[in-house]
Amino acid sequence: MNTLRSQTNSSKALERGRTTAGTLACATLALGASGAAAQSSLTLYGNLDASVVSSRSGASGMGTQTSLASGVGSSSHWGLRGTEDLGGGMRAVFQFETGFDLDTGASKPYTGDYGSATPTAPTGRQVIGFNRRSVVGLETPYGTVTVGRDYTPLFYTAVTTDTIRGAQYLGNIQLLTSLLGGPERSARNSNAFVYTSPVVGGFRARAAYGLGSESTGAAGQPPRHANEFIGLGADYVDGGLTVSGSLQQLKQPLTAGTPPVFTVNARRTDMALGARYVFGDYSVSMGHFRVNGPLDGSDTWLGGSVVFGASTVYAQVQRIRQDNPSGSERRATSLGLTYTYNLSRRTIAYTSYGRTSNNATGQFALLGNDVVFAAGAPGTKPRAVAIGMRHSF
Repeated sequence: MNTLRSQTNSSKALERGRTTAGTLACATLALGASGAAAQSSLTLYGNLDASVVSSRSGASGMGTQTSLASGVGSSSHWGLRGTEDLGGGMRAVFQFETGFDLDTGASKPYTGDYGSATPTAPTGRQVIGFNRRSVVGLETPYGTVTVGRDYTPLFYTAVTTDTIRGAQYLGNIQLLTSLLGGPERSARNSNAFVYTSPVVGGFRARAAYGLGSESTGAAGQPPRHANEFIGLGADYVDGGLTVSGSLQQLKQPLTAGTPPVFTVNARRTDMALGARYVFGDYSVSMGHFRVNGPLDGSDTWLGGSVVFGASTVYAQVQRIRQDNPSGSERRATSLGLTYTYNLSRRTIAYTSYGRTSNNATGQFALLGNDVVFAAGAPGTKPRAVAIGMRHSF
């Protein structure tokens, strides 16, 4: 009897030991999984946009073109972003993002390799890769520093004070990049260091410095400091009010002669100030952009939106001007009108109309988010209407 009782007690002790060991093992695994989740993360994300577009360049003898387009409402792109918790309130961060044309599957080319600049391609050769963003950095309680190819302070001023946040649909604020030769070295910048402050009292500051072509200035190479970039910007958000401003400077390499050769760097200054106010189902936005050198120009915008149920209507008008060394000033008025309907949290159907009316010397295009409808000739009125859908994941 005592032997049986002893065996029974031993069995119970063994079972308790197994239970305790199992509990400890499960707890250890749970803590390990929790720690792994807290230490790092990786997210695949993207956006798909396609629309049927009817457009006219306005040129004499050119009729209406019907096409399947990618990028009217928003760019088609995909990317990866991730973080690793380093402790002490610090995290390593990274992001890679690239655009493509949904209608053909082709990657978006860009001229972001400033080190390959030549007199016939002062920005650099055309390449394929992560054209939208390619950065790694460190996030701390005192702000975030990233290095690589990144957005500029001007980009944030434009997209936060555009009527449709994110410079989306026909007639968006990206028309101002027509004064800058496109978004390269104005909205995006390679070989860059970017600091973004934490939000304090509604304020967030940004500072950017780009090394440009990283040239020694030797014969055949760009001048020293060519494509060097520096930018400052700040946002203030209080409830429905957003105010944003930016100031940037670029050392833009100039060329002369036949065949062309590099000469000197010209100093170009970009300045922008805008505001957006949301009150209930309504919003209003306005802003002004100015560029000084090599050709002076400006763009002023005013717009608004109204929400009713799952639908939103947006309208925006811009007045753009640019100096003309060989004649009267180039001017244009660009109009955008868009209707969107939220089919779900991630899927939007839309109809968008836009028109750019140029004066006799102006030849400004009509812009969607990631597509351009060029003016057929000076003084023409490029216009387009699109019916499409966009889906984010």
